[in-house]
Amino acid sequence: MLQLLSLILPLFALILMGWLTVRLKLLDEAGASGLSGFAYSAALPALLFSSIVQLRTLPTLTASVAYLSCCIVLFGLTMAFGRLFLGPSLARTTVLGLNATYGNVIFLGTPIVSAVFGPKGVSLALAIIGFHSGVLLPMAALLIELDTGRQGGIRAVARRIGLNLLRNPIILSICAGLAWHGLGIPVPPPLHRLLSLLAQSAAPLALFSLGCSLPPLNRDKQVIEEAVFATALKLVVLPLLVGVVYWQLGLSGMPVEVGVLIAAMPTGANAFLLARRTTAFAEAAASTVVLATAVSVFSIAAILTWVA
Repeated sequence: MLQLLSLILPLFALILMGWLTVRLKLLDEAGASGLSGFAYSAALPALLFSSIVQLRTLPTLTASVAYLSCCIVLFGLTMAFGRLFLGPSLARTTVLGLNATYGNVIFLGTPIVSAVFGPKGVSLALAIIGFHSGVLLPMAALLIELDTGRQGGIRAVARRIGLNLLRNPIILSICAGLAWHGLGIPVPPPLHRLLSLLAQSAAPLALFSLGCSLPPLNRDKQVIEEAVFATALKLVVLPLLVGVVYWQLGLSGMPVEVGVLIAAMPTGANAFLLARRTTAFAEAAASTVVLATAVSVFSIAAILTWVA
């Protein structure tokens, strides 16, 4: 238990430090945005690229496709439930579905998986990250556009989403790593050193930036109830669903442990950002991100106890 606490507490302490730094105005919005941009555009891509090119064999996609399938099923069920209790708004139920399934696999999941499982664990998470980020957010954006009918229609939105994916540094780093690995070319020592330096900064930068980006918690009763519901689905139901599906598929060992651990990551801040840009339901998304991040220290600890 002490070894587990020594692993988890420093990670969440970095998140708390980032949150306090912004709340105490020790770092302005531009500075926090710069740190987050560096982590997302340079440090994390370096970590992902390095993890891929160092592998002898690439992991299969079975676990990743199964993980995405679990997310899509839960997304649909959550939207159906939300329609019964929140009304017929497609945009609002879509935001609820995204809150319940879109995890912080990049800024929080990657550092934790790296700390627990090392480069091999990160490599297992790569395809999950690619499918997860490349499908859930675009799908949610399209569903919201169906309801709002803004920004030039579905075709224009789909085009913008496609272009954004092509420019996404996380997706690009994964694709570049796969291409380099496929060619079998050794990484030149100067480039290897540069990537190592960037990769070493990925975890602390990502966690600190996550704390900086956490939105304020809304105290409205209905908003809190919606956030509690989405948090329970994200931190309890999704990991259980992923674990059961993996078991049914006959998967075992590290792929299962990594998949379930990633499923237990709290709701990602991108869910709040999408809701804020495109709908009037950002309060519930913001509260879910904050609440899920706070509670996830216990869910992640429980899963790591099982893994250990």
